Amino acid sequence: MTIQMKKLGSTGLEVSVLGLGTVELGLEYGIGKKEVPSEQVAITILKTAVDSGITYIDTARGYGLSEERIGKSGIVKMPGIVIGTKCGMPLEKGIDPHGDELKQLIVGDVEESLRKLQTDSLQLLQLHYATPEQIERGEIADILRELVSTGKVQHVGISTRGEEAPLAAIKTNFFKTLQLAHSIMDQRMVAQVMTEAMKNDVGVINRSVLLKGSLTPTRREQLPEQLSVLKENSRQAEKIATELGMDLPTLAMRFVISNPAVSTALMGTTKPERIAGMVSAVSAGPLPDDVLVRLRELAIEDPMQVDPAKWPAV
Repeated sequence: MTIQMKKLGSTGLEVSVLGLGTVELGLEYGIGKKEVPSEQVAITILKTAVDSGITYIDTARGYGLSEERIGKSGIVKMPGIVIGTKCGMPLEKGIDPHGDELKQLIVGDVEESLRKLQTDSLQLLQLHYATPEQIERGEIADILRELVSTGKVQHVGISTRGEEAPLAAIKTNFFKTLQLAHSIMDQRMVAQVMTEAMKNDVGVINRSVLLKGSLTPTRREQLPEQLSVLKENSRQAEKIATELGMDLPTLAMRFVISNPAVSTALMGTTKPERIAGMVSAVSAGPLPDDVLVRLRELAIEDPMQVDPAKWPAV
């Protein structure tokens, strides 16, 4: 099975349409019982992914042991492998540093990422989060431009929530990639953000394909009753998957890669054997139009249902 390659916006990089998200390799994440795999298992997952044709690996300074384990795996130095990491995670907590404080936050993250990943230059550095106001102010972009000029960073992107921040980022003509949440249940980014990204040659890195596990039958049933709409729509999606002779995660992945704006869609796992299933899913290609029409009807607009940051504890 061969994984399709796509260009990552205007970076000049090519990435596999299936990428590996590594938050689960570095810290406890997901619905229900959580566990961090051993270093040996984590490295096996990384090497299995690469051996399977996955060329984009996504991490972050805030993902616990993730960067360190990627560095130890040796995949950073493999030809054609693209590592995307992130900086500035404290911005997501609502802080708004300026001047030297902001610069120290970003530069400190970059230096630590370089050390953990065992490399001299970050191929893709994504700002972990910023408000539209912080983006429009331009101070963050100036700091990141300086890092590019030193060679410590090659390309810059941004990971966002909501519509306003990614639209502000696109308008700057600086950020080359957007990382955003998009799934069968959460289609809020399609109408404006993905359309503008394509118009402006901004690469889209699609996270939350399985919406933190809610598009897997076992974890879905562990969701609290406050998320009853999400649970019911997930069950409806599973019925469609069964009709088509596939499992729900396969349907979810094929739905996401059916959007031409998506450069790479991230999967995460703590079990190496699950990689083959997702490789098979993306190798099957986009879904037929009639199936996409049915799945678009399952979209949920309420952020309380589809934004994990707003969920009760799971």
